[in-house]
Amino acid sequence: MTKVVFYLFLVIFQVVESLDFRSNNYRQILNNALPTIDPQMLSQAQAAINPYTDIFVNPPKNLVDFPMANLASKSGLASTGAFWQQPQVQSTVSQVPWNPTYQTNPSSAPSSTISFQSYQNPSTFPSTTSTTTTTTMPTTYPTTRMTTKKNTETLWTTSKSPMKLSKNPKPSKVNQKSSKSSATSFDSAQLSVLSHRLLNDVLIIPSSRRLYILAILPIHQSTGQQNFECGEIDLNAVVRMAAFLEALKTINESNLLKEIGADIGAIIVDSCSTDLRSVADLYELLSGTNIQRSDLIAIIRDDSTYMPNTEQIMRQLSLPVINTFFTTHSAPQTSGTLPSMSLPIQSVVSALRHYQSTCVNIIFDEKYAETVSEFQKVALSEGMCVEVAIHVKNSSSTVAEMVVRRLLLSEARIVVALLSEDTWIQMTKALRSEMVIAGRFVFVSMQDQRWTTSRRFIESWPTFEQHLISIAPKNPINHDEEIKKLTENIPNLSLPNLWLKQFWSSAFKCHVDNEDMGGSNSFSRECATTQKLNISQVAPDVDVASISLAAHSIGLAFRSFVDRVCPGALVISLSDCVNDPFSGFHQSILDLDFVHHLSDIPVSFNYSTGFRDISLRINRVQFVEDRLQFSEIGVFDPIQNIYKDSSDTATPSARGSFLLMSSTCPKSTCAKELAKSTIKQQLPSIVKALTDVEIMIFTIFSVLSALTCLMCMYLKVISVSEYRNLTAITFLGLAFLSLSAPAFIIPPNGISCSLRKLLFPIAISITIAPVFVKTVLIWKSIGSSSSSVLIACCIVIIQTDIVAVWD
Repeated sequence: MTKVVFYLFLVIFQVVESLDFRSNNYRQILNNALPTIDPQMLSQAQAAINPYTDIFVNPPKNLVDFPMANLASKSGLASTGAFWQQPQVQSTVSQVPWNPTYQTNPSSAPSSTISFQSYQNPSTFPSTTSTTTTTTMPTTYPTTRMTTKKNTETLWTTSKSPMKLSKNPKPSKVNQKSSKSSATSFDSAQLSVLSHRLLNDVLIIPSSRRLYILAILPIHQSTGQQNFECGEIDLNAVVRMAAFLEALKTINESNLLKEIGADIGAIIVDSCSTDLRSVADLYELLSGTNIQRSDLIAIIRDDSTYMPNTEQIMRQLSLPVINTFFTTHSAPQTSGTLPSMSLPIQSVVSALRHYQSTCVNIIFDEKYAETVSEFQKVALSEGMCVEVAIHVKNSSSTVAEMVVRRLLLSEARIVVALLSEDTWIQMTKALRSEMVIAGRFVFVSMQDQRWTTSRRFIESWPTFEQHLISIAPKNPINHDEEIKKLTENIPNLSLPNLWLKQFWSSAFKCHVDNEDMGGSNSFSRECATTQKLNISQVAPDVDVASISLAAHSIGLAFRSFVDRVCPGALVISLSDCVNDPFSGFHQSILDLDFVHHLSDIPVSFNYSTGFRDISLRINRVQFVEDRLQFSEIGVFDPIQNIYKDSSDTATPSARGSFLLMSSTCPKSTCAKELAKSTIKQQLPSIVKALTDVEIMIFTIFSVLSALTCLMCMYLKVISVSEYRNLTAITFLGLAFLSLSAPAFIIPPNGISCSLRKLLFPIAISITIAPVFVKTVLIWKSIGSSSSSVLIACCIVIIQTDIVAVWD
């Protein structure tokens, strides 16, 4: 019986281990520390080195802040991860702070200048000592020796390359001697923080209640591969995160939430623009910490990367989602502060039709698979031909070169490029390697803020020799004032130390520490101790309006939802009043209508689509003097559904817009098929004829003419003149001819064709026959020559032939 219980316990442990998110090293350490499996020993060991107790929503009194949170702890706005320290574990690891100096005078305005404190060379740091704690168990179990250290700033500054623009700094080589001598010991970085990735990817903004916004932001760029690694820091994302924190602070300090005694926190997850890392972070955050689904009230997604697995997790959470980009995939309970891709598609087609383009090519990847079919429908309805639609299945250079070769075989000059970041980079390289003539293509694409900040894009623009048109939201009002405000606030934000280092290093193209950086992401120049931050130069194309509006929308919707569902209640979590509050909360978001200082129109969401309808700019992008310049070509108004050229002159061709965006394909198969389909779509009908004013006016005159002929026929019948019956029949034929006349101007349809085939031959016969008979009778009575009769007969024969051919 004992063996059965023992084997059963082993099976349960293996199942748990298979779902464990920790690495094999940590599980090996756990196994070495527990030679005999016992529930009490197992719980104590897991409490000592459990990587999933790093973040607490409501931390206890003896919670030790993670050292990365010390960077801006004075501001009190945000808090990074923390871990639970066992009472018997101590740490004597020395700390060397790397903190910017802050102004302590609350009355003075914050400055955008950061003065770094003097810091030592890593080689001169004092050696660290470790504290070894021996825990004695009952006599029936052997004594277990465990080494535990507290992670400090020294671990981040003493590594060989701590300032590489990567999210995974190498652990410090502290206590290497003990690591070599002991089989169960390991370096202090691994021991102190077992879940480096989660702690480096998460920033917690505390809340006194269990009310948190889950914000997914690409603080770091991808490395070009779908894996756990992160690339350089994204300067635009840091600025947008600062705008989000500023908006959240404004909401919590306003009477909007103070009146109900609530404040909203945030959990910012760095997605690194990769699907796999985002899934891992969300899984570990929700399953490995005490943060539950009920603690979250909404999701703000600021990463437009194609992440199907992350989207699946968000659908399973059933939380309201607000996107801050052009949404390509429809999902339940999803809205956006920017329009969905339907509006950019309509703007592109309207602009091309305005400049008399008749055909385009499309290249797209998996992210825009649903968008392409919608684009083809809109283009077909506007009489535009899609000559070639190419699906780029991966971002390899070989596939990109094949796409370029296929485009060169087409007639269309304009190429609508619906591509992700990696695919677009490979496409620019393929255009260069295939030696495409400069100006051969005009690419139309969604504008990306990383075009002006990402190193990969900056290195590709000098060799890009094609024309480029971008689609972007219209510039928000008060944007410059908001950027100046964020410039002053960024140095005072509670950002992780590593994020702030990387942001400062990437913004000024320098390195913060004195040691050699190395690698492709490092800079040889050392940062000055005092530097002035100018966001307009660091991130010239950043747009903070969308994420700021998303934060304000959630705050206003929360107050509206509480007032409607449970007024006067002390709300701890969103599910205090109703069992399933998220559908109602999403409805509150759609019902919003408020004024914001970054929007020139009231902020509201389209009730049918869930997204905002705003004006879009069509820009011409040019690389001039080592930087991108955006010149506005036109503006698309979604309310009036029209495109307006931004030229100051009466003729838009003065700026070259017509020449730039003109593309025709007269010889292509697509154009011929489009012409046939256009004819089929424009089949005439009697309903359209009855609504045509010109046809109706002509019909009225025809009816009046027929009535006149009938009156003349009546007068001839009652008269006593000779041949009155023949003349009356002639007037009857003229009346029928008048009635059949509208059938020849009505567009061809069933009724008009029947009138042409039946009524007209009868009418012409009735008109000609009496005239012929009357002519013969007159000829016989006067006995004149037969020349006139022959002429009349010839006329009748000709008219008869015409009728026969017509019939």
